[in-house]
Amino acid sequence: MKENIRVFSLFIWILCVFSVLPSPMFAQQNQISGKVIDADTKEPLRGVSVVVTGQNAGASTDDLGSFVLSNVREGQSIVFSFVGYTSQTIKLDARNVYTVSLKSLSTELEETVVVGYGRQKKRNLTGSIVSVGASEIEKTTLQDPVSILQGRAAGVQVSSNSGAPGGEMTIRVRGNSSLNSGNNPLFVVDGIPIESNSISSLNGTEGSGLNPLADINPSDIASMEILKDAASTAIYGSRAANGVVMITTKRGAEGKPEVLLNATTGVSSLTRKLSVLNARQYREAVLDSYDAMTVPEDPYYTLIDSLNPMNNGDVDWQDELMRSARQYKIDLSVRGGNQGTKYAWSSSYLDQDGVILNSNYKRFTSRLNVDFNISDRVRIGQSISYTNAVNNRTNAAGSGNLSIIRSLLVRPPNMSMYLPDGSLNGYMIGQRNPVGMALYATNLNKSNRIIGSQYLEIDIYKDLKFRSNVNLDYIAMKEDEFMPSILDYREGYNTGGVRSSGNLTWGNESYFTYTKSIANNHNFGGVLGMSFQKWRYDRTGLDGMYFPSDDIRTLNAASVISNQGVNVASEHAMLSYFGRATYDYRGKYLLEFNLRADGSSRFGRDKRFGFFPSASAGWRFVEEEAIKELGWLSDGKLRFSLGSTGNEAIGDYTSRGEFTLGTNYLDFSGASPTVMPNASLTWETTHQYNLGLELGFANNRILFSTDAYLKKTKDLLYNVPIPSTTGFEYITQNIGSIENRGLEFSLQTRNLQGAFSWNTNFNISLNRNKVTSLPKNLLTNGYIQNGNFHILQEGLPIGVFYGWRFQGVYARDEDNINGVTNGSNGGTFVGGDPIWKDINNDNIINQDDREIIGYAEPKYFGGLSNDFSYKNFHLNVFFQYSVGNEIYSELNHQRNSIVRYNNLSTDALSRWREQGDVTNFPRLIRDDPKQSDSRVQSRWVEDGSYIKLKNVNLRYSLDPNLVKRIGLRKLDAFVTATNLITWTKYTGFDPDVNSYSGLRVGLDEGSYPQSRTFMFGLIFGL
Repeated sequence: MKENIRVFSLFIWILCVFSVLPSPMFAQQNQISGKVIDADTKEPLRGVSVVVTGQNAGASTDDLGSFVLSNVREGQSIVFSFVGYTSQTIKLDARNVYTVSLKSLSTELEETVVVGYGRQKKRNLTGSIVSVGASEIEKTTLQDPVSILQGRAAGVQVSSNSGAPGGEMTIRVRGNSSLNSGNNPLFVVDGIPIESNSISSLNGTEGSGLNPLADINPSDIASMEILKDAASTAIYGSRAANGVVMITTKRGAEGKPEVLLNATTGVSSLTRKLSVLNARQYREAVLDSYDAMTVPEDPYYTLIDSLNPMNNGDVDWQDELMRSARQYKIDLSVRGGNQGTKYAWSSSYLDQDGVILNSNYKRFTSRLNVDFNISDRVRIGQSISYTNAVNNRTNAAGSGNLSIIRSLLVRPPNMSMYLPDGSLNGYMIGQRNPVGMALYATNLNKSNRIIGSQYLEIDIYKDLKFRSNVNLDYIAMKEDEFMPSILDYREGYNTGGVRSSGNLTWGNESYFTYTKSIANNHNFGGVLGMSFQKWRYDRTGLDGMYFPSDDIRTLNAASVISNQGVNVASEHAMLSYFGRATYDYRGKYLLEFNLRADGSSRFGRDKRFGFFPSASAGWRFVEEEAIKELGWLSDGKLRFSLGSTGNEAIGDYTSRGEFTLGTNYLDFSGASPTVMPNASLTWETTHQYNLGLELGFANNRILFSTDAYLKKTKDLLYNVPIPSTTGFEYITQNIGSIENRGLEFSLQTRNLQGAFSWNTNFNISLNRNKVTSLPKNLLTNGYIQNGNFHILQEGLPIGVFYGWRFQGVYARDEDNINGVTNGSNGGTFVGGDPIWKDINNDNIINQDDREIIGYAEPKYFGGLSNDFSYKNFHLNVFFQYSVGNEIYSELNHQRNSIVRYNNLSTDALSRWREQGDVTNFPRLIRDDPKQSDSRVQSRWVEDGSYIKLKNVNLRYSLDPNLVKRIGLRKLDAFVTATNLITWTKYTGFDPDVNSYSGLRVGLDEGSYPQSRTFMFGLIFGL
């Protein structure tokens, strides 16, 4: 292995040496010379390829950007190309000296953005699109595209379901638009619609799965465009109601091969510890809870017996379970090409530990993008990427005793780690050992993924092109789960499970593109095409229990096999037709029309096709003569759009009816109906209106944009329960409607220019969500109960917490002057009991006294980024924030619940103990007949607002002359800190939390916590 590395290194060095040696064949007369500079910074560019068209003759620029070519003649064409810059061709005239300016591709990306089935100049856009370029991505060390978008794109809200490596994220573009049918945007990578939902099925008690977008290496990304309004998304039709995220990967460019090696290493740690009682304090709390019982009892003896080896510890489970976690990553890429072939190859290896013991994520990715010019009119190419990922997971989240995060906070500190014989003290009175679960339980996920496409592009004639893409996205996943008997109270009881899943998406998109300009005044464009896509999902697996040994974990060792119902296969297909027409007059008056027709096999035979049109207009008023005379306004555009998009995210066979298998009778197999057929089932449809304004001042040193939008979604797809006498459990129908309206603001400023430069980017978004209608037959007391903590109600947003209002604690028995009771037949509340708000003033606390106790939706959110540069130093400081949202901390409820023998937070030290105590912490009582502990209550609703110093990146670029001496093209060193500081009132691990990926937003049941990370890296350029 070492010998292979030496050979490879020698080969790279030989290539580098020969690439800079001048060829003797050009040491002739008729020479020209010149200089190549950056079009924006005016700095010289070293290593630019200077090639004579049609010959192998060429040279490259030196440190001063200078070049010399010999044996050339007037009329010949010279191509200047450099990786990361737009190539330029000049025709030689009588001059002997030339100065050539190359424009950075990053600048090019600022001027053009990726849209559905093409690119458009940013100045000509009539839709609402926000772009995040490679320059922004390179400032972070985050390992998935979704995390990078957090705070960097107006109107895009990203929250964490899990801080675990490879954990799932929630992304919303302009709010929630659906109840049952998914709210994630469509992700398109290099024109390929990919799977963005987790297909993992062994997630334990966690409400979310793995992040499939972690399969994409951010170092490969050239830009990400988020299409937000109907004008930009309608061309994707039925999958675009929640927005579209276009990811474009880096491709080759003409010029010498550029080799880039990026090596990073770092460490992560927990951002915050939560307070808990020590062993002595916990024993006192247990004794208090037993003394407060209506009929006092002696406590469970092991809880207070400090001489018992099972309970003689004083363990801080957070210290035992959490660690400093190391990670490292290596990226290697080669990009280059010539007029006939351009290529970009990259490979990356990531090894990332989580802050919880035994959690780890390893990922290998490789990508090859190739483009061939077959002739002046025909081009072909391909993009293919492969990812192998191994995720050694922990069952971190959830509220059951299989949740590690819950267990490390609630397992009593006096429960020892090990017994005298050295064995693990695994399970006691409902409490599992969290360290044991991390070390000895198995939650292993292995996946392989291929995303690939091939295209053919033909210039039929000057203004008309044809392109056809064939693409696929295939995920193969294997999951293993095992819970050993050492973690259970039952002798020899252990359980395991295995799942093997395959998810295939493939399709073809073929379309014509037309562009025509008449007299440079009237500019026409059009796209017309069709698309076919098919999906297939397969899963096989079984569960088992009673394995003969904890060391034999293969399923064939289990004595009991169960859960054959997990074996499923399903598929669906979609046939689509789409088109776009654009027109602009002198780039001043802009029009665009889109239409897509989607036919999906998921819907009933009566409503299989949906039609999704959009129209938009723009007025670049800065081009008006009267505006030009103002001088101080350098850019100005007004945009308006309206249109419709859809949502088809339901089960593959929902409209046809569904059955549950495995309902056997005696020795005969059986099936029972669950979902009633609905032939008239059709799309959710979102109508959206958008008004945008863009302004530029001081020669565009100040850029301001704002959008106001209104989204109305109707015909919501919802599972409606029906009477069991029908033989079915529910029927999926189109019911109800949702509305989102909001404002978005973005500001970009170049504050200082010169030797010291300072640029600022700021964005802020406000979204107001509201359920506007629900069927009356689904309502109970005017609402739909959505889980234990949330309700859905007309006129209110999604994410409303509903329960009892906690108003403090009775200091004395006589403070309950009205004799308020717990229910009509319950006891009277006395000193130490919670004070509940009596909404109807009947002096009875029951179900009728519940009310809205919190809102998960933020009032506004966004980000602030500052870039500073001085000589070779570059500093980026990025803040991300969310304001006005509330969190229901079920985690804090669990760690203050003595009823379950749980350990408590140190807040319990101020608990009510005797008559006259003034406190907000109620008395501790075992088996409380008034159920104060079990109520969903405002006591656990907290302000979730926060400001995060999300990312700090300091980079130093070594002097080019010094770098040249050691045989390199560039050498950069950088250090990056992520999640450095969080300002918040929230008392949990982190306010950026969302335990579930669906509509149960703002709920913290104990997710894998976020970590603070410091990374150091070196970038070598050859």
